[in-house]
Formats: sequence, structure tokens, C-alpha cells
Amino acid sequence: MKSSMKLSCLYHSSLERSLIGFAFFSSTLAALGCYFIGQYFAFSVVTSAVISILFLAIYLKLFIRTYKKVFNSFNRNYAHLDAILNEDYNQLVKPSYQAGSIHQLQQSLIELSEELFKKKSRYDQHVFLVYQLIEHFNVPIMVLDQHNKLSYANNAFSEFKQTQWQTLRYASAEQLGLTKQDAHWQFSDVITAQQWQIRHSEFIEQGSCHQLIVMIDITSALRESQLQAWQQIIRVLGHEIRNSLTPVTAMAENLAVKLTEPRQIQALNVISERCNYLNEFVTRYGDINKPLALNIVAIDTDTFLKQVCAIYPDVAFSCVTDAATFKADRTFIHQVMINLIKNAIEASTPPVKITLGVHKQGKVSCITIDDNGQGLANPDNIFVPFYTTKQQGQGIGLSFCRNVIEQHHGSLSLANKDKHQGAVATILLPV
Repeated sequence: MKSSMKLSCLYHSSLERSLIGFAFFSSTLAALGCYFIGQYFAFSVVTSAVISILFLAIYLKLFIRTYKKVFNSFNRNYAHLDAILNEDYNQLVKPSYQAGSIHQLQQSLIELSEELFKKKSRYDQHVFLVYQLIEHFNVPIMVLDQHNKLSYANNAFSEFKQTQWQTLRYASAEQLGLTKQDAHWQFSDVITAQQWQIRHSEFIEQGSCHQLIVMIDITSALRESQLQAWQQIIRVLGHEIRNSLTPVTAMAENLAVKLTEPRQIQALNVISERCNYLNEFVTRYGDINKPLALNIVAIDTDTFLKQVCAIYPDVAFSCVTDAATFKADRTFIHQVMINLIKNAIEASTPPVKITLGVHKQGKVSCITIDDNGQGLANPDNIFVPFYTTKQQGQGIGLSFCRNVIEQHHGSLSLANKDKHQGAVATILLPV
């Protein structure tokens, strides 16, 4: 029983042991057979032993040669398979046999290598295409290697970081302001996370897992949602506002005819003019499903500024201009200026001093409102509808102003002054 168990263990432990054990037992039996055959033919004991030894030597030599050839073919197949695992598909193995199981195995490995090489070539082309597409996207995109270090990015990412991405190559995710929680990437900076969202996926390049991280600016979506929210208020109030403006306009016009004092007539004209502007504004801005119907015209700078300043006679205005005209929708730009000046007045303490400027800067007209107020308390939220620091404010004025300017294909920005008290609102409009 024990001998049979040892024999079974010998044959099942490995192929090498099985072959060597088989050769040992078969050669021993064959040598004994040769010896007894020699005795059968009446050979001497020495002759029979020599024949047995000679047969055994020939048998072992043939066995060793076959053994080496078989296991050399296995080693070649192993090396070929190892090359495939390392994505080296250029290494080909010459078949050791022209037929049989080992030949079929080697042919299968060659076919597998060729097929994987074709797939890798196609995949490399796809990866190359991905990198080409990344470069042409106008959203910040970065690629992190298997160690979560920056390996590639596009120009939009360079603009986001305000430096060439190559200077940040091999920077860790932490150094880039990224953290990973529950298999999701996010920004570690709270302010950045409020403006940007991250979408990520993984892909394999040269056998390593890389992270493709796409940064999405969500401010435009937030603006749209916020815009729709406060435009609903205008839709509700528009009817009542128009009904109230009509009698006010009529009374101002009737009083202007009866009065003779120039200052009073001028005040009534301003009231009538503002009623007309406000009525037109509500009418044109009431449809929330359509863009603003802008009527872009050339506006005389001096006349426009005089009309704006006349609305606030108690404010000390100073005007600095070097542009005779600028292009905009007269009604909407008038409303924008009034909102911005009103904010500047409310942020200032008497005596209120405001400087209005209109300048040409290349292909844009630059309009500035410079005040001496307290400045911006929270610049990050000033354009959020319904956000306000005023006790009686509604928080929709600046959001409205930005929407109007952006529909002019311009921009509106507000910033605190660096060296002096107050803030500056800057409007950029196409020439």
C-alpha cells in the first residue's frame, strides 16, 4: 500500500518526475529483459550483462535527448507566454515539432500573439485618438498615471492653472488639489468645488491603469437655473408694474405741461423717461423662453452719461471718457448702469463720489463705475440671484446686469480696489 502511494505521488507531483520515473522503471525492466534473453540464448553472464548495459546506455541517451527537446519546447512556450503577458508581441517561437500536441500548442500561442498584437495596435490608435481629442476640447482635462501623478493635460487645463501644464508634470493628485473618496475624485478646495465638477474614467495604457479626469464648469448651468428662478418673479410682477406705470407716466406728463419752473419740469421729465424705460424693460424682458430682443445702436457717450447722472442729482459724478460712442441696446444698457450706480450709492456713505468712465480698449468698449464705498463683502456670491447683503434687497440686480451684458457678447466684472476704498464695476462690450 505504501509503495503504491509513493509511486502515485511520484507520477502525479510533476511531469519531470513522471518522465524520469517512467524512464527509470522501463530502462530497468528492459535491461533485465536483455539479460534474460542473453541467458536464454546461452550467452555467458558477462556477455548478457554487457548487452544489458549497452542497451541501457542507448536507452538513456535517447531518453535524455527526447527529455531535453520536450522541455526546451516547454521553456520556449513559457518564454513566449511571458512575452505576451508583458505585451511584447514581436517575439515568435519556431515550432519544435511539425505535428502533435506541442506543435498545436505553439501554433495557438503564435495565433494568440498575432491577434493580441492587432488588438493592441487598434487600442494604441484609440488611445492616441483620445489624446488628440483631449487637446482639442475647451474644458480642462488631465490624465493621471498609475501612481496618480499628472502625466498629460490640455491647453484648457493650463489656462485653468494659469501656467503651462508641463511645469506640473508628475505632480501628485494632492498637489493638484484633488482628493479621492469612495472611488470618486473631487476638489479639496471648497470654492473650486462649488464652480467645478469632476467626471472621471479609467483606461489602460502600456499595461498601466490611468485616470482620465474631466473638469466641468457648472456655473453656466447654475446661472441658467438661477436666471429662470428670478425671471419667474418678473413674469408675475410684470403685469402689475405695467398697470402702475401707465397712470404715473400720464400724471408726470400732465404736470410737466402745467409747471413753469425748469427744475421741476426736468424732474418730471426724468420721472416720465424712467417710466417709459421701465415699461419697455418689463415688456421686452417678460418672455423667459426667448433671448433678449436687443437693438444694438451707436450711443453717444456724453449724452448717455448725462442722462444717467441726472437720475441721481445728489451724487457727485465725475466722467472720464475718450470714446465718443459705444454700441449697445440703449434701454438695457441704461437699466444696467442704473442698477450698478444704485449698488455703488448704497455701498457708500455721504458724500457719495462716483467716477464713470468710457474708453476704447482695442476691439472692446470699456465702461467703468468706480465708487468710494465699503467694497464687496463677498465677491464669490455677488452674481447669485436672491443673494444679497442688503436688508431691503432682492438679490437679482447684478444677476440681471450680467445676463444683459453677456447677451451683448460682453462681460461684467466687479472687484475691490487694491489700494483705495471702494469697488469698480467693469463692462466690456464689442466695438
